[in-house]
Amino acid sequence: MNVFICGLDDTRADRGDCPNPLHDHPLAASPMVARDEADERLDTGWTQARCPDCGLFGWIAPGEEGKQ
Repeated sequence: MNVFICGLDDTRADRGDCPNPLHDHPLAASPMVARDEADERLDTGWTQARCPDCGLFGWIAPGEEGKQ
C-alpha cells in the first residue's frame, strides 16, 4: 500500500512495460495531484488518446498531435 501526502510527493505514475511515446507525460501518482494536473492540461490544450500498443490512455501535449 502506498501512502501519499498531498503536495509532498511528486512521484510520477509508472508507464508499465509499454514503450509507446504516448506515455511520456504521466500524471502524478497521487490521485489528488493527478486530478489537478489533468484539469490544468485539459485547460491548456492537451489531449488524450488510446495507445495502440497497450490500450491504455496517454497524454499528447500541444504541438505533438502526430504522436501515437
